[in-house]
Amino acid sequence: MSISILRRLTAAAGVLALSAAAAFASVAPAAAVTQPGNIDPTIARTLTIHKSALGPNNGQQIGTGQEVTVPGTPLSGATFTAALVEGVDLTTPGGWDQVANLTPATAASRVTLANTYTATTGTNGVAVFNGGDTLPIGLYLVTETELPAEATNPAAPFLVTLPFPTGPGGAPANQWIYDVHAYPKNAVTDLTKTRVPAPANSVEARNPDLIRWAIKSDVPTLAGGDTLDTYTLTDTLPVELEYLVAGPTGVAPTSVSVANAAGVSQNFVSGTDYTLAYDDATRNVTTTFTPAGLNRLAALPGGNVTLTVLSRAVTIPANGIITNTATAVVNGSSETVTGSTPIGQLTVFAFQSENGVRNPLAGAVYQVFLNQNDANLGQNAVFIDGIQNWTTGANGIVEIPIITPGNYYVREITPPAGFQLPTPNQVLTQVVAGPSSTTAPVQNYVEFEHDQVPAFALPLTGGDGALWFIVGGIGLIALALGTALVIASRRATRAPAVA
Repeated sequence: MSISILRRLTAAAGVLALSAAAAFASVAPAAAVTQPGNIDPTIARTLTIHKSALGPNNGQQIGTGQEVTVPGTPLSGATFTAALVEGVDLTTPGGWDQVANLTPATAASRVTLANTYTATTGTNGVAVFNGGDTLPIGLYLVTETELPAEATNPAAPFLVTLPFPTGPGGAPANQWIYDVHAYPKNAVTDLTKTRVPAPANSVEARNPDLIRWAIKSDVPTLAGGDTLDTYTLTDTLPVELEYLVAGPTGVAPTSVSVANAAGVSQNFVSGTDYTLAYDDATRNVTTTFTPAGLNRLAALPGGNVTLTVLSRAVTIPANGIITNTATAVVNGSSETVTGSTPIGQLTVFAFQSENGVRNPLAGAVYQVFLNQNDANLGQNAVFIDGIQNWTTGANGIVEIPIITPGNYYVREITPPAGFQLPTPNQVLTQVVAGPSSTTAPVQNYVEFEHDQVPAFALPLTGGDGALWFIVGGIGLIALALGTALVIASRRATRAPAVA
């Protein structure tokens, strides 16, 4: 972020003169160019900034102005100004009296743009003022005017003299350093966004249209006197995703978690330490830490905050890749990262083949399984947006619309009317990113060929068949006549005699 030079200079505050001139060196000094006795104006004077991230392994000692090896991640893109403080003559005792009594805040009113030098750190985190050419003898106010992209707090402004004294306790003592090195640090955060895979064979895995994101941001290590004023994480969902506060039973909901530097989970409470909200208009899922939560976070340098967002894929991009962005804002410094995940679909075709012609079949019902054992037993079928069975239409096709890429078993559980279950009735298939295709390269597509049920045994037809129908008919007639005669005879036997 860029802040005007004058704004930074007039806002300079916080450290004593010289105390941060080579701030936060953490190892013993190496050899440096020094000169005993009075200041020698013929020796060139340089000022070099070494910029790195503030962390637990650095920033523990005041620097000496000499070049040393300091641990830490170099930060590029940091711009500093070194402004000569007017009216301070280091060749006189009075000038050094002023140095002893000035602070960055009071010195800020005594600088001009005309005597201001600018330097920006490269990939090695190093910036040299005035291109390495000599600088005037004097007292300089050094201010960070543009932060590295990942920084959350500017380094505190500091005062440094050129040349810089080693003092009576220096190593070596009572000498002048003409090539001065300073090591200001930035508090930084590292923001990442990843898709969290569902545990194998879990309820979440059996809902392969669900996509879980983890937006993770470090808790910065702050310099002494700095405070944590803002900390928010935001996930901006694309149109291909639907936000879910909670998922199906057995699936963990959207949540926020905090861990310390050792990775131990901390008990931060929603509504007390942070808030979690979704905005339909912006499609932003945002967690914002409250003042109470910020105080607790500041005490966890090197820890991290993770916003876990549960979403459901609802459409498939043409390339099969859903792209999602997340943003962290810490103390006004913003960082944005992008995450992506593949998504696919699966098309099933039911047909009956006759003389090389494929006839589509409606009414075939399919389920999808994560493993062969479940497919064999017909248990634990997957759900897509709550649907577990898919039935082919008149074109013989059914689409299983949204599914995370991977290997699946497709099983036909009900055949079309008048047809047998195919053999085999289940197929192992691989789902890849993107829609289905039946042309080369064929992807996300399976098919099942069917045979009709066996024919029923019907009566024979033709000459012999007619003969047997006639014989059968005559037999039935004879049987009926015989039955009638028997009944008539019995009635005659039982009838009473007439007088």
